[in-house]
Amino acid sequence: MSIDIKVYTGGPCMCNGYLVRGPQGYVAIDAPLGFAAWVKKTLPADACVTDLLITHQHFDHVQGAAELAAQYGCRISACMPYSTALTLEELARQSWGGGFDVEPFTVDNVLGSHDSTGDWGGLKWAAHFIPGHSTDGMAFELPEEEELFCGDILFAGAVGRTDFPGGSMAQLVRGIREKLLPRPHTTVVHSGHGPDTSIEEEILNNPYL
Repeated sequence: MSIDIKVYTGGPCMCNGYLVRGPQGYVAIDAPLGFAAWVKKTLPADACVTDLLITHQHFDHVQGAAELAAQYGCRISACMPYSTALTLEELARQSWGGGFDVEPFTVDNVLGSHDSTGDWGGLKWAAHFIPGHSTDGMAFELPEEEELFCGDILFAGAVGRTDFPGGSMAQLVRGIREKLLPRPHTTVVHSGHGPDTSIEEEILNNPYL
């Protein structure tokens, strides 16, 4: 099944934010800085954004979350409630200076630390809890369409860094092997940074797996 997916890349870490068109409206996956303005410019004036799915709350993935929610009234779903301990704003400011502030937002639908399913935008989604890069890592899959949005869990030829608080390479790799690699090999992987890849490509060529 062909599905309309749009991607925005921006913010201080060149983070990817996605728009997926469903029968009831658009679903956003992550919201980097500048994402809300791009969505407003990209979509028709009468378009509906029903939901924002957050793969994890590191600052670069959520700097546009509050603005998008205010702009469209979309519901936010994430593993855990909003927390500055998850956004890593203070750590980023100490390490790299300014430009990393996150406007507080409300997580309307707390998914919890387990796998689940959801109907967002009129599409059937599966949510996979995979910590290791972050303590709140979630990958959102459209099983029927063979599309997977995994934030910083899995990249083309790499995996997410695990040197942040609560990080664990063993936990991350185990979660990828148990929950993502068994997906159909033709599944397209949309990462939080960098280009798309596929499950088959990562099975064959990812040195971390």
